[in-house]
This record gives sequence, structure tokens and C-alpha cells, in this order.
Amino acid sequence: MRLLVFSQIADWDFGPRLKASGHDIAAWVRPTWEQGPPQAVSTILTTILSRAKPIQTSQPRFDTRTWLDHEKIPRIPCPSVNAPQFVEYVKSLNIDLIVVCIFPQIFKAAILQTPRLGVFNCHPSLLPRYGGPEPGFWMLKNGESVAGVTVHVMTEKIDAGDIVAQQELIIGENENAGQLLQRQHYAAATLLTEAVNAMAQGTINLRPQNIAERSYFGKKKAADTIPDWNGSARQIYNLLRALQPDEPLVAYLNGHPIKIYDAQPQEGSASWGVPGEILTKQSGKLLVQTGNGYLEIRSYEIGPYHGWINRTLQELLLPLGSRFDLTPPATGPASKTGS
Repeated sequence: MRLLVFSQIADWDFGPRLKASGHDIAAWVRPTWEQGPPQAVSTILTTILSRAKPIQTSQPRFDTRTWLDHEKIPRIPCPSVNAPQFVEYVKSLNIDLIVVCIFPQIFKAAILQTPRLGVFNCHPSLLPRYGGPEPGFWMLKNGESVAGVTVHVMTEKIDAGDIVAQQELIIGENENAGQLLQRQHYAAATLLTEAVNAMAQGTINLRPQNIAERSYFGKKKAADTIPDWNGSARQIYNLLRALQPDEPLVAYLNGHPIKIYDAQPQEGSASWGVPGEILTKQSGKLLVQTGNGYLEIRSYEIGPYHGWINRTLQELLLPLGSRFDLTPPATGPASKTGS
């Protein structure tokens, strides 16, 4: 079959799997193909600025862009998937099927109706649960133990089309959002290839979603990323996992941001402290009372400082007995915090 792929995943071996199954990729679409600074440059800047490095990152296993160039598959930028001129371009390709996986635009009727056999989307959750743009964040924050991927028919209603195939994935106890997402991407490559093959062979088996079981979560807001010290240490740790490796967990003490990069929950009965109180302090580490258990903070920065300035401030500030703010400053939509 002749396919058009919409995806901005950089580390994804879906293309080779399609080619090995005998399918033709007419083009690969992203909103933009502009690249950020090379990894080596980012590493040098991080070192010069003495910024904390994100922990538990996932090493890329495949370079989609390099493979596309090697195979001479056109890389098409698309700022607006519903623009009439782009829809006409897609029509000119005589596509059998469009395949979508991690593409930050909503497809409307004109583009959905363009391919002969419709549009498959792969969503990183077990639909109908955790529909929406950031399911990984919400699943980890909510302490879920099971995630998955779903291939479904794309319709104008977001994440609501008939299910083609699903695969369940067990979430590791210490797995963060980046690590989970990488596993979901590679599971999606296999599941999507099988779904495309089934469509080509006429053996596709669709089943409608159970709307009664549907849950939908929108984009996270800044208020969604603030730790609740009255909650348990495990809940705060889950929030940290949901943000990593791209963002630190930001707590506040007297209105000043404290960026937490590494922490572990500890069980224990209530001590003499109150939620949010710093109970012990060592070089670069804190032990904080929560509503249930303790959070051992192993790596943190006092924003906006880095390097030796930050290390000096850690010695001078945050005395024993000081308490993290239970009510954060006024917040708006979430944005990535520089690390």
C-alpha cells in the first residue's frame, strides 16, 4: 500500500518496518523539520553554565531523519494540516492510507477523507482511558501501573474512533515519562505495522470504544505540576517521574523556586515534623516530611542559580525546620522550566 506518515518522533523504527512489509511511503510529514542545536553543543552549554543534568534519560535507538534521507523519502513540513493547499497536495499523492503517531494538530474532515482507506492514529494509552494530548504525564502522576498503545481509526472527535489494535505495557516502579514514551513508540511501530498489513490483506477487525469508560485529560497546567506536601511521598515522587527527563519538579519555599532533579520516597510514620518541613540536610540533599512518609531529595537547585553559586546558597539557605510552601504562587499554563 501507498502511505503518508505524520509523526514528529525522532527515535522511531516504523519506517523500516513498513518497507520490510512491502509498503511504499510517499512522504513523511512534520509541522517543521528545523533542528535544534546538536547534542554536543547542548552538552557543552550545560557544562559551561554548570546546570544540573536531567537524570534517567533514554538513549536513542534509531534516527528517523537519517533513515528518511538515506531512503530518499520526502520530508514535508506542514504548519497547518487542514490548509486547503496542503489537502490538495495530499490528494495529488494518491494515498491509500494515512498513518499518524504523535502529531500536534487536529485533523478535520477534508484531510480525513482524502486517503482511499482512511486514517490510522496511534495513541499512547489504552483507549478509551486517558484520551488527550499528554497521557503519559497523567498516567504517571496518577500512579497507574499499566499503560499501553492503541491504534484506532481517526475521526474528527479526538481519540474516539474505532479501535484497530491495542498493546498493554507494564509501567516500571521508577520509570519516568521519557522512558515510558520511548517504549510506547517502539510498541507502536510494531502494532501500526501489523494494522497496516491487516488493512492491506482485508483482515482488519474494528471494535467501537466504550464511551462509558472514556476518560480525557487535557494539557497539563502549571498548577498540575506543583507538589502537594500534604499528599504522600509516593505521590510527589510520581509527579517527578511524570515530568522527567524534560523538566525538574519545582517546589517553592518562601516564594522562591526549588528545582528538584532527583528524589526517592521513603516510608515511615509521622515524625515531629509537619508536611513540607525539612527534617535533615546534607551536602546537596534534603529529607522532607510529607503527609505520608518522607521525600529524600538527592539533587536540587535554588532557582535561578547554578554551579558554585547554587552550592553556596544550599549551604546558607534552607535551614532545618524551614518549610516548603503549601500554597504555590499564582500559576498559569505549564511551560518547561529551564534546567
